[in-house]
Amino acid sequence: MSAPGGEVLFVNLSRGWGGGEQWHLSAAQGLRARGRTVALLVYPGGVLAARAAAAGLAIWPQALRNVSLLNPLRVMPLVRELRLRHPAAVILNAAHELKVVGLAARWCGVPRVVLRRGIPVAPRRTALNRWVLRHVPTRLIVNSQATLDAMSAEFPEEVAHLRPLVIHNGVDPEVWRPPARRADSGTIAVVGRLTAEKGVARALEVLARLRARVPQARMLVIGDGLLRPQLEAQAGRLGLAGAVEFLGQRDDVPALLAGCDVLLLASHWEGFAYVLAEAMLTELPTAAFDIPAVREVTVPGETGLIVPDGDLDGMATALAALLGDAPRRAALGAAGRRRALDKFALQRTLDQLEALLDEPDPEPAAPRASGA
Repeated sequence: MSAPGGEVLFVNLSRGWGGGEQWHLSAAQGLRARGRTVALLVYPGGVLAARAAAAGLAIWPQALRNVSLLNPLRVMPLVRELRLRHPAAVILNAAHELKVVGLAARWCGVPRVVLRRGIPVAPRRTALNRWVLRHVPTRLIVNSQATLDAMSAEFPEEVAHLRPLVIHNGVDPEVWRPPARRADSGTIAVVGRLTAEKGVARALEVLARLRARVPQARMLVIGDGLLRPQLEAQAGRLGLAGAVEFLGQRDDVPALLAGCDVLLLASHWEGFAYVLAEAMLTELPTAAFDIPAVREVTVPGETGLIVPDGDLDGMATALAALLGDAPRRAALGAAGRRRALDKFALQRTLDQLEALLDEPDPEPAAPRASGA
């Protein structure tokens, strides 16, 4: 295929690592592999900046935050560089990127300014946010119907104007493959940042209840974050010191999942839950609390288990039954991989994203600001 014209500039100014950063990196790599010119505007020294550079992607480091909009010494160099680059499309991670880089891109005549929203929590309904959503982006991408519902509830007219498109997160089947053999070890995996919304504290409570039924049950906590000391202390108070391993941030998660029997998603909310699709591709059965977005990934009883949100005893009971039933785990895992290949493979995400980028030009960009 011949290289499509015009740079696609991904903008993500988060310094940490999460689903949004994973999406921007994998989308940029995927579009580059399809012959498109891509670059990432990133926060200098952040995790995404390091991983994008290691992948050989062009990066544009900029230490921009919300207040940068009011600082002409920060905004003017940004505008000048955007005019020089003249990207065909800018894809923004969140509201603060939209207010700074998105607005600058519109001033510079960039035809496509796309907001990609990845959490089911809308920004506050302020006059400024309403104006920005109405006048800056040309399209809205969301990673789930749950995220779209949250945005539409807060900004119904603005969201409808942006013709929102649900593009589920894509996962690479070449990376997330089933192991040749899965251990029957009574091990439950919990994968994610150690932050409050990920619900690791209640995952530990579930494990304590589960071990009353299945004494050999153990848990691997894969991920890191500010709550790690508190969670390690909680594990000790619950008598789980020998039953839980906190492994920190790891790059070998597919190999670690090969030694587990179930993946537990204990989150209080998720935009999409990458980890469910990743586990499904490895044929690892999943169990999750019934929060928005989970049912978009998991078919209850067919590809995984869904337990009423907050029912810790119910989750422990479900996990005990699953750990004691290897044939059912295998059936759920096989069905999960089939669904993930059909619905959440990375190539499907890239197809949808390219279709959006190749649409006829949207409405003309906003007039340039005087003197910009």
